Amino acid sequence: MTGDSKLPITTALKSLRVIPKAVRLLWQASSRDLSWVSVGTVLLGVSPVAVAFVAKLIIDHLAGGMGVGTRLWILIAIEAGLLAATGWIRHSTQAAQQILRERAWHLLSLKTMGHAAKLDLEFFESPESHDTLAKAQRELGFRPMLMTFALLSAAQDLVTVTSFIIVILAFHPLLVLLLLFALLPTLIAARDAGFTNFSTYDMTTTDGRRASYFDTLLTSDQTAKEVRLYNLAPGFLAQRETYAFNVIQARNEAARKKARAFSRADVASVLVQYLALAFVAAQAATQRITIGDFTLLALALSRSRQQLSFALTYLGELLEHSLFFNDLTKFLAFKPKITAPDNPPPVPSRPTGSIIFEDVTFSYLGAEEPVFRDFNLELRAGEATALVGVNGAGKTTLVKLLTRLYDPQAGRIELDGTDIRQFDLNDYRNLFGVILQDFVQYQLTVRENIALARGDIDPNQDWLERAARDAKSLELITALPDGWNTQLGRQFGDGGRNLSGGEWQLIALTRALYRDAPILIFDEPTAALDAEAEAELIQTYRDLTRGKLSLLITHRFNTVKMADRILVLEGGKIIEDGTHATLMSLHGRYRAMFTAQAQAYRLSP
Repeated sequence: MTGDSKLPITTALKSLRVIPKAVRLLWQASSRDLSWVSVGTVLLGVSPVAVAFVAKLIIDHLAGGMGVGTRLWILIAIEAGLLAATGWIRHSTQAAQQILRERAWHLLSLKTMGHAAKLDLEFFESPESHDTLAKAQRELGFRPMLMTFALLSAAQDLVTVTSFIIVILAFHPLLVLLLLFALLPTLIAARDAGFTNFSTYDMTTTDGRRASYFDTLLTSDQTAKEVRLYNLAPGFLAQRETYAFNVIQARNEAARKKARAFSRADVASVLVQYLALAFVAAQAATQRITIGDFTLLALALSRSRQQLSFALTYLGELLEHSLFFNDLTKFLAFKPKITAPDNPPPVPSRPTGSIIFEDVTFSYLGAEEPVFRDFNLELRAGEATALVGVNGAGKTTLVKLLTRLYDPQAGRIELDGTDIRQFDLNDYRNLFGVILQDFVQYQLTVRENIALARGDIDPNQDWLERAARDAKSLELITALPDGWNTQLGRQFGDGGRNLSGGEWQLIALTRALYRDAPILIFDEPTAALDAEAEAELIQTYRDLTRGKLSLLITHRFNTVKMADRILVLEGGKIIEDGTHATLMSLHGRYRAMFTAQAQAYRLSP
């Protein structure tokens, strides 16, 4: 690992500011369990001193020749009761910690995943953002728990130490100063160890993500076919091993460095402890203190050193967890850029005018050239529009801008005369029924797959069947083993049904139509369909889009012929605009593309 592994005191103190946030999260997760863990920690801290004091009384009783009697039995009973109570408190506290950890994980999972769902697509296009998300996911649940556990454990040890130090102070105050001085190396080691662990994990996050990526490639059903056909597994395993080895090597070196630092600190503190013990033994040998006093002081010196060392170690871990928890708070601090004003105007339930792109300029993060520069376009309500163009022309980007997955860097997009950035984001997106080119194959039942379009908990069966009839998927669905209740995909059991690419596309199309939205966007809706299914869908295309604003993006020119209007997009500009007949008569780009495809598929112009 490169760089300075020592953490400045001011930085350490600043990192500890997140402790109240972690405690508040645990309080939200389960206030009752956190309260009991806190109380139990204090009781466990006091218990060793109480047990040691009763043991001193028993030893003095026996050494004083007081014989067997009621007092001895009472002392023994008290010590037994203390030990039994300590055991019960320890186990119940551990159970409460486990419950608290699970509830904290659940709470933070909801917070993190919910926050991730609100972030813009741009966030997920940056490697740095993926690192931040990976760090946040890594800290879910257990890091706040470990922070609080380290804090409470340190507090428990400090309670024990304080009680024993009171005993030592009563005997000789200088022994306490000597003991505290001996623990300075442990304090420094704890501080630096926490920062070393954090910086090592921080440095290896990217390699860790790469190793996990190859894990996904080797185990995903989406990649299983190519991995086997091209014998990719050996190469993937080799790369996975390389990245994982880099991570393990860095973390192992950090662990060895931590062990060396604490070993040196322990040697120093043990030497000082036994110098103090020799002094106490001399006092007992000259009968200046009783055998019980010697036993109590010897235990106090030993436990004070150990517990102080433990406390400092826990404080070092607390510092480490605080640094890690900062990654989680950093992720939760990210805010989406695509938002709505505080008082948005109502979204038209059914647009009556147009969607207009006015001098729109847009480029992706890190791109050298914009996809669109001063782009202008009008999509009219009640009109079926088709968009064609070569790959990379900007067709899918136009859809992302239209649905506000991105906002342009310049210019504006208007719906019925209002800038779409003025509308409530969810209300605006509810206007769209979209089938994307890279649609998702949800491992859910057929009914759940389709009902997702409206977020229905109890979907309307009549509406489902109507959407399936329109999408020409009803016959497919009714032929499945459990009909609408058939589980799709086999990630969650052997009873799931695998569909072909074309069948999955019909399910995605049904989902888009079930939304019953006034604006329809079909991005390559027939790409995976066979010729017969495609022809059947084309015949009903005009019925599906009648009275709606629709945009069809496709490479199949037999599909666009029945559109009211065809747009040719090239180089981020609309270079041709008209009906099929009009564009064919221009002898331009559209005719050239159509003719080339017609020759391949023997289509009639």
